[in-house]
Formats: sequence, structure tokens, C-alpha cells
Amino acid sequence: MATIADCTERDFTDQKRSEMTFSEFVNVWQGGRYYLKDWHFVRAFPEYNAYTVPHVFEDDWMNEYWLKDNKDDYRFVYMGGDGTFTPLHADVFRSYSWSSNICGVKKWTLFPPGQEQYLKDRLGNYAYDLRQVDPDQFPNIDKAIKITLYQREGETLFVPSGWFHQVENIGATISINHNWSNACNLGMTFRSLCDDLNDVERSIDDVRQGMSADEFTHTCQHLLLVHSGWDWSVFFQMLHCITKRLHDGGRNKHQPDVKWQAEQIDQVLHQRNKEVDRYLDGKGLGTVIPDIEAMIKQLKK
Repeated sequence: MATIADCTERDFTDQKRSEMTFSEFVNVWQGGRYYLKDWHFVRAFPEYNAYTVPHVFEDDWMNEYWLKDNKDDYRFVYMGGDGTFTPLHADVFRSYSWSSNICGVKKWTLFPPGQEQYLKDRLGNYAYDLRQVDPDQFPNIDKAIKITLYQREGETLFVPSGWFHQVENIGATISINHNWSNACNLGMTFRSLCDDLNDVERSIDDVRQGMSADEFTHTCQHLLLVHSGWDWSVFFQMLHCITKRLHDGGRNKHQPDVKWQAEQIDQVLHQRNKEVDRYLDGKGLGTVIPDIEAMIKQLKK
């Protein structure tokens, strides 16, 4: 089964999703309504060897961690007919992304960081579809700096962390997309996690008084995992996985200096609060951060 977005039906800030068999989707995909998104094709068909990741994108901490023990991945195939689109958004975890077009044309509208205030209405809601924006609801949207480009067959696009964007397919379009992160955008991914946690804490602040501090923390982390796809335990286990690989000598030539990477990890460790350690200890992960700290000390020598 494949997850299909209906581009004619909005579901909060996204599109209504349903499931079809791939055969069912192929019969309707060029109609301009249904869009196959986030298809884990490579994970589903590992023996096919569909493509090789371009070397400039190989230093990928997210997929390195999630593919360990076959937990998950952020490697996708997208397939949609003319007019199908992805609404305005910034990528998950404020990760990088890259997109290679197999066929068709993608129209990208991208906004660099710092334009967010112009993309919101008076209640703080982001615009959904840039093709249908009510100027009364979004009076400042024309003030936003933007880049519009057309990605053609055989072209690959890199999207930096924190760039809001909307993508529309022109003609029948198939693309490969990866979300990824490494030491270079580690600070942004950590801040994204903290921002998402702050949103969760505000949303249930009215029940805080009826809980112990640890109960409130665990409830917020559970909601964070459901809402954002990760929590403190996932994030710091990812850092442990990467730090151990660096410590054990696992390197690739397309990555920054190892000492510099260790410094970026160390900076994040110093930004955490005491609640992180208590939460990890309660999850049976109390050795994760001390292990990272010990390995970082060795890497920085």
C-alpha cells in the first residue's frame, strides 16, 4: 500500500491522506488530484539499487541513524500529475533536503530564513497554497523575499535548513527526495526540537499544576514524539550513534574535519537542561550523554 495525498482536500496544514495500492494509483495519477508522497521506495525494494546518493549529500546523520536496525528512513519517491503540489512548509526537523527530478518539471517557490513573519496571517497561521492567497488575510505576503525556479528532468536541487517552500508539479512528475542532516546544521535541528517542545508545553500548560514535574516532562516528550517524529531520546541516541562512528574511525571523505564535528556536538550538549538528563535516565538511557561526552573528549584531542 502507498500513502496518497489528495491535493483537492486540505487537512489542517497538509493535505488529506489515504492509502491505495500502487496499481490503483497508477490508474489515476495523471489526473492532477492524487499525489504519491513520502514513498519509502528504497527501503521497500533494497535489492533494486535504484540510485546512488550524490557524494555531496553522503554525510547524512539522519538516515545513518534511522536505517540502523531498519527503524525508518527519510528517503522518498514522489510521483504526481500536472497541478499536484506540496503546500508551503519548512522541512522536518529543519533538515536539509535534496530533490532529483526523474521526469516532468517542478516549480519551486522558496523563502530564505527571516521571511516567516510575512508568510503568516494575524493569528500566526502560515499560508497554505501560494496560488490562492487571500490578501486581506495575508496582507504582508508580497513583502517576502522569494526565489522561484523550475527544476527540469535530470536536475537536482538542494534546499538549505529553514527555507520555507512550496512545490508544484508541471506535467507528470517523478522525483527522488531525501531529508538529511549533519554537523553543519546540527544547531538548527536542535533548535527545531526545542521550539517544537515549547509549542507542546504551551498547548498543555493548563494541566501542568495537576502533574508532577517528571510526569509533565514525560507527557510532553510523548506528545513531541507523536507530533514531530522525535523526542530527546531519539535525538541524543542519534548523536550517540554518530559520535561512536566518528570515535571508532568511521569516516567518509565528504565530511568536515572530525574535530570540528565534535565541537558542534559538544555545543549542543552544553545547551541541554537538567530535564534532559532526568528524562533519559528515566527511559533507561542514562549513560547516553556521558558516553557521548567521553568520546567527544577523545575526538577533540
